[in-house]
Amino acid sequence: MASERKFLGSLLFCLGAGAAPAAYLLGHASPVTSAALAVYAVAAVMAVRVHGRHTKGTVLIATGLEPGALRGLLAGKGADTVAVYRTERVDAELLDLHQRYGLVLVVGAEHDPRTKERLSASGLSRQVPDIVEREVILAGPRHFQRYVRGALSRLAVPGAQVRTARTR
Repeated sequence: MASERKFLGSLLFCLGAGAAPAAYLLGHASPVTSAALAVYAVAAVMAVRVHGRHTKGTVLIATGLEPGALRGLLAGKGADTVAVYRTERVDAELLDLHQRYGLVLVVGAEHDPRTKERLSASGLSRQVPDIVEREVILAGPRHFQRYVRGALSRLAVPGAQVRTARTR
């Protein structure tokens, strides 16, 4: 949705900015036409800026992190952050993070179909219904990030809203 708005805003801007000189060169321009086209171009620029990158909060989707690194990522985020963490087993520190930060634990082996489903497009949209409106931070091995990016793409999360966390 945001990428379509950006494209449309850019297209409107180009049309608005290019229409006044073209009309003038063709001899069809009047001061009123030029002023109207200038206002049109300014409106297009404002639309792109207003609808650019406003997100509701953050979603952290991770696996394979040491609990200390995960705690560091969560501690730096606000109350509007949703964190989803895939693990093969739950320990006391993960339970503490679950209670303290509301960490959503996806427990299961890496290739377990139930685990993969919870990290698929349908699973993520159930766990975080407004994921399209959030900034998404990925942390974990490259193949995990690729899988989750595919799910985010199917959900139409703009690529500009997805980034990789630095954990080292």
